[in-house]
Amino acid sequence: MRRIVGTLLGLVLVTGFSERAYAQPAPSAPPEPSKVWPALGAPLTVQPLSVPKGFRKKRIYLDPGHGFRGNTGNSSVTCENEADFTLRVTEDLARRLEATGRFQIRLSRKAGKDVSYPDRVAEAERWGADVFVSLHSDSRGEATWWEPTPGQSCLRQDTGPGYSVLWADDTAEPLKTRRVTLARALSRRMTEAGFPPYDGADYVGLYDGDTQPGVFVSRHEPGRRIHVLRRPRIPSVIIETHHALDFEEAARWKEERTLEAFGAAVAQGLVDALSTPRSSAPSTSTGVTASK
Repeated sequence: MRRIVGTLLGLVLVTGFSERAYAQPAPSAPPEPSKVWPALGAPLTVQPLSVPKGFRKKRIYLDPGHGFRGNTGNSSVTCENEADFTLRVTEDLARRLEATGRFQIRLSRKAGKDVSYPDRVAEAERWGADVFVSLHSDSRGEATWWEPTPGQSCLRQDTGPGYSVLWADDTAEPLKTRRVTLARALSRRMTEAGFPPYDGADYVGLYDGDTQPGVFVSRHEPGRRIHVLRRPRIPSVIIETHHALDFEEAARWKEERTLEAFGAAVAQGLVDALSTPRSSAPSTSTGVTASK
């Protein structure tokens, strides 16, 4: 048994644009028992997209996390590299969003292409993207080795499931409010679709929780800050789709129904966030800390 490097394993952290991991703190107390989220494995729902009158077509920059010069991210319970997972899921999401006719999509990278995080952010801004959404999978807690197939060893940890949506508040208004509005809208729609929000037990010292379950704001130290959350001059978030070391969660993300429900939830969350008048956007204050 060994400690797994925490969420966003290998994600770019801004120290001269280098990529490095960070140690994970001890877990906090479990979530309040009065809060009941969708059960892992509960049926997922796919809601039709609802678009307000006058909603113009939006440019969405999708970033399959990792994949730059050997940075493959975590390795799942079935030994799938995070970079391969994010590319697969992001390509699927791009097709679904474009099929709505409401979005124009650009991906930050393709298979076999090295693109640094600074280059991804710069391209999104040059293109005039309305938002920057980076997809990842998480790795949490203490894990043990197991063999999903004979002779293949992978790490497994079947607790701490759920998605999270991450953002950073170290910017001026109105960008700060636009970031949290995007994070909360995506999280709300994912929960409504049946994806359970992560309780944040392994995020202590790295993120604070929010009034919206599943949303977390970065609290990384200077020099260890996440590039795609802090650098873009457009609203940006990271979606940690699931806990990659949890066997049931990893299996679910290979199912068509999961990808379909995820695509619908993201589409509606984007419409919600990009339809919100800035004057009526929600408060950026957080109401819950992951350490509680």
